[in-house]
Amino acid sequence: MNYSDKNNSVRVDFFRPSGKWYTTEAVLWDEPFEGGLIHNVFHSVLKRHLKGRMSGMWALCLEPYHEHAFPLMLKLPGEP
Repeated sequence: MNYSDKNNSVRVDFFRPSGKWYTTEAVLWDEPFEGGLIHNVFHSVLKRHLKGRMSGMWALCLEPYHEHAFPLMLKLPGEP
């Protein structure tokens, strides 16, 4: 399952610290999962995609690009 015309594109929803939905973006999951923690890969992919935007918000990906995927949620560093 993908979120755009690219197979490795995933849907990521962003929420304000209050919990209110802010926006949804298509993010390319362009790093392989090879023995590392899937959470670390998610953080790395987001860091490259966002380039400092949306600091302090929560990021939610319900279907990461991995055969053993499970929903991931993490708080982006910084203040909103």
